[in-house]
Amino acid sequence: MGSAPQSIQSLLHIAAPDVADILGRARFLARIRAALLEILPEAAAPHIQVAAYESHHLRLHVASAAWATRLRYMEQQLARALAQRMQLQVNGIRIKVRPVNLGPFRPVQRARYLSTETQRHLKQTAAYIDDHALAEALRRLAAAGRSEPPG
Repeated sequence: MGSAPQSIQSLLHIAAPDVADILGRARFLARIRAALLEILPEAAAPHIQVAAYESHHLRLHVASAAWATRLRYMEQQLARALAQRMQLQVNGIRIKVRPVNLGPFRPVQRARYLSTETQRHLKQTAAYIDDHALAEALRRLAAAGRSEPPG
C-alpha cells in the first residue's frame, strides 16, 4: 500500500522552507488584523492592512489620511487589545498611508469616455465579426461609453 496523502502545507515545508515561512508570516499578520478588526468599526476592514510586526513594532497601512489619524488616536487601545487577545507585545505602531494594493477593495467605477467616432467604429466592427459574443461585447462597450466628460 502507498503512503497517506500529504497536505500541501507539509509539502511546502519540505520542498520550499522559505515559502512555508512566508505563508506562516502571512497567517500571523492576518491574525493580528483579525484581532484589530474585533475592536475597530466594521467600516475599517477594507481600509486597513497589517504590513509588518518587527521588534515589537507594528506597521499598518491604511487607505487614507483620515484612517491614519483615527488609528493614531487609538494606538494605545490597539496595543492593549493585541496584548489581551494575542499576548503580543507592541511597543509602538507606525501608520502609513498606502492607498494602493491594500486588499480586496471594490473597483471604482470610472466613466468610459469614447468619442462619437470611436463609438461608431466599435459598432461598425461588431457588424462584421462572426463571433456573436465578441460582437455583442463591442456593441455594449460602444453603448456604455460617454461621448463627453462631465463638466
